[in-house]
Amino acid sequence: MALVDIPTELLSSILTCLDFRHILCCRAVCARLKSVVDENVRMKYKIELAAAGMEDGLHSTLPASERLAVLRARQSAWKRIAWLSQEDSPASSDSMLWELYGGVFARDQNRSTLHFWQLPSQIRRIDERKWTLDDVGVRIYDFSMDPAQDLLVIVEEVQESTLCRVHLRTMTTGKAHPMAASAVLELKPEHGLFNTYSIQMSCNHLALLLTTISEDDDGLVAEFVVWDWKAGTARLDIVGEDLYSFTFLTPGYILLLAYRRSGLNDGTTHRDTTDPCIVVLDLDMVSHGAEPVPMTELEYLCAFTYPVLDRESSVVDMLLRADPGPDWLPSPSLGVPFSVSRDNGVLVVAMQVIHGLRSISTLLSFIPFSTLLSAIKSLAPGQTRRVFSWRQWGPDGSRLQVAPPMFDAFDMPCYVCGTSFVMHVQPQARPLSLTIKLYDFNQLACRRALLSGADTAALVTSPARLTGRASNIFKREVITRCPYFRRTVAIDEMNDRVNALLLGEDSLIIVAEGTDSGPYYRVLSF
Repeated sequence: MALVDIPTELLSSILTCLDFRHILCCRAVCARLKSVVDENVRMKYKIELAAAGMEDGLHSTLPASERLAVLRARQSAWKRIAWLSQEDSPASSDSMLWELYGGVFARDQNRSTLHFWQLPSQIRRIDERKWTLDDVGVRIYDFSMDPAQDLLVIVEEVQESTLCRVHLRTMTTGKAHPMAASAVLELKPEHGLFNTYSIQMSCNHLALLLTTISEDDDGLVAEFVVWDWKAGTARLDIVGEDLYSFTFLTPGYILLLAYRRSGLNDGTTHRDTTDPCIVVLDLDMVSHGAEPVPMTELEYLCAFTYPVLDRESSVVDMLLRADPGPDWLPSPSLGVPFSVSRDNGVLVVAMQVIHGLRSISTLLSFIPFSTLLSAIKSLAPGQTRRVFSWRQWGPDGSRLQVAPPMFDAFDMPCYVCGTSFVMHVQPQARPLSLTIKLYDFNQLACRRALLSGADTAALVTSPARLTGRASNIFKREVITRCPYFRRTVAIDEMNDRVNALLLGEDSLIIVAEGTDSGPYYRVLSF
C-alpha cells in the first residue's frame, strides 16, 4: 500500500509523530499530503512553533488549537512591540544587585534581603507573584537563580579572606537546596582576592568566573570553575589571563571569550595584541576535577577567531551573552503552552575598542547558535584544537555592527532572550523620547520570510559594514551578511532618563531615573 492510499485519519496520526522538518518534506510531495498537513491543527502548530523559535510546553493542558491561537497572539504582539500592560516599581537606593532570568526579576536590599517578582503574561497566562527572602544570613556579594530548579546561588562576601563561598539555596524558602549534596561550595582561588564574579547554571552544572585586574594593569587575571552542584564536586578549574566572559552553548559545550594570545595553544605564535577569540570547551574532554589547570595547557575542542585588529586598535573589555541556558525549561507549575527553544538562540559578543586617535566604540557581534554548532559538527571524530578563521565562519554566519554611543553593553547586560536582542535610543536633550529597537536573529523565520515574501518590511538582508571612524578598527574591511528582523517602536511620552532596557520572554523592563520620583523599573508585559 502506498503512503497516499492510507486512510486520512491514520495518515494524519502518522505524520503528526514527525518533527516539523519532515512534516514539511511530506507536505511538498503531493497535493493530498499537503492537504492532510494543512488541515491538521497539531501539524500546523508544530510548524508555526518552530518558525517562531519556540518549543512545546510539557505541562500545559491546552489543546493544540488553543496553543496555536496563543502562539499567533504572541507573535503578533512582539512583531508590533505592543505590550498589554505596564507597572512601575520603585528601585531602592540600597539595592545594588539584580537578576532577570526565566521570567523572574530579583533584586537585593542591603546585601542581605532578596525580593522576587514572577513577571506576568496575559498571552501565555502567567500570573504575577511577589515574595521576599528576609535576611538570607550572609552578606550577598552576587547572586543568580534558576526558577525551573528553584535554585538560588549566592556568592558570600567573606571579609578579609581569599576564600570564595557559594551557597546553594531554594528561591522559594531561602533554605539549603534539597538536591545539593553540600549546601556550600568553597574555593580558595589561586590568585587570592577577586573583585568580579559571573555565575551561570546549566542543569547540574554551576559555572563561576572570577576576575580581577592584573598587577601591571595590563589585563585580567581570571579563574573559571565548573561544579556539579548536585554532587558537590568540581568538574573543572582553569586559571589564566585575559579570560573575560563565558556561556553555555549546550549542556556539554562551554564558550570562553578571551584574547587569542592567551586562549589558544594551537602551536602558532601570535603578536602581542588583543585580538579576541571564542574558545569551545567539551566538558567531557576537559574535566580535571578540583586541580587548577593553566589556560595555556587546556585541551580545547575548537576556537573561532575574529579579524585581525589594526595596530592602533585595542579591545579593552568584552562580554558574551546568551539567555536562557541551553537546557532551561520553565517551571512546571506555570503550565505554559510553549517557551523559547533551547536549540535556537543568538550569542551576542560585546567588545569595547579603543582605536584611532582616542576613539572608543562598542562592537556588537551577533552569532546564531547554528553557526557555531554546524562548524563543531564538521570536526572529525577525536579532532581537537581546530581553529576556525574569521573567513570560515564570520562573514556569512554572523553580523558585526557598531552600537549607538549611549548603549551600555556591560553595566546591565540583560538584552538577549532566545534569538532576540533589544536596545534603546534616547536623545540627550529634552524633550526626552524613547525608541525601542528589537532585533530577531531567528534564521528559520528569515528563510521563511524570504521564500514567502511575508514580513519582508522588517527583514534586513543587506550587508553590514563598519563605517566612519569604526572603519579603521580592523586591519582589513569587515563585511557581514547574517539576516535578521529589525523592529522599532517610539514612546514619545517617556520624559525620564532611561539607563537600561532589559529583555525577558514575556516582558521589557525599562530602568529609568525619574525627575522627582527617583529610580524605578517600568515593566511592559506581553
